[in-house]
Amino acid sequence: MKREQLSSIICNIDEQLIAESHQYDPDLCSHSPERTVHMNKKRIITFALAAVLILALGATAYAGYASVATPQAAEKVAREQVEVWKKMGLLSQDVTFEGPADAIVEIEEYEGGDYWYGRFFPHSYDVRWYCRTWNEQSRQKYGCNLRVDTLTGKIMMANIDADADDDAVPVREEEVEVPSGPDGETTTRTWSFYDNFGDIFPADITVDRFCSLLAEYWGFSGYTLADTDDEYYNTHFEAIDGSTLLKDLNGDTRENYYLTVFFDGDQKGAPMYIELNQFPGYVNLTLGTGHSVG
Repeated sequence: MKREQLSSIICNIDEQLIAESHQYDPDLCSHSPERTVHMNKKRIITFALAAVLILALGATAYAGYASVATPQAAEKVAREQVEVWKKMGLLSQDVTFEGPADAIVEIEEYEGGDYWYGRFFPHSYDVRWYCRTWNEQSRQKYGCNLRVDTLTGKIMMANIDADADDDAVPVREEEVEVPSGPDGETTTRTWSFYDNFGDIFPADITVDRFCSLLAEYWGFSGYTLADTDDEYYNTHFEAIDGSTLLKDLNGDTRENYYLTVFFDGDQKGAPMYIELNQFPGYVNLTLGTGHSVG
């Protein structure tokens, strides 16, 4: 149930009470003290009944929204949910985001439209820790964007980076020409790619196990692995065998790979995506309602 529906329950009941009062007493402001006491009692009873109704329909979610009403609360909840993911086995135990968040961005509730398969995006905070600065003077092992739903307090999208350790051995290297001067000069640089996905999630976790844990976390009853038709990159991926290790999602191609997952009970049957990327010096996991597949 949406937060607007919950909040409107009280408003609608109260408005109905006032309308009925006017129906029987148009001069509502001039009725007797006894009538006023009666009205106040009736109003208290109305709110009590509404409170019981909210408890029955989702008090936990409603309270969660109230507790994630500020950027500071969002950061606290994001840290707590990361620990939940670690305890469940979705993340490696070493995943840590150091210091205060580098940025916390409030994202209003909106409908995604065709580009996002019509998915509904709830009101959320995007809590961010940066892996590195642009000038490379500051570097941390982990970085992320975590979208925390203000109604449930749960992570709805995660984009997590992990730098390779200094003594890690590259799985492949590429030589690239990069600009080095104002007159079109270039220099050759070696880009090193690593296979350190085990820094983000357990190296022995399978696709089935990972999706089962996500379904449990988000409250779905199951999931289906499907083909991925990526029109933006003109790429088609077959549904993968669920017994495949998650870290081996992209097989021997070492190209970026998207895994399409339909969760049972998801609104509008919209797909979610698990995406693995290898970039020079670090790897990335993206999953959830926010994704880069167009």
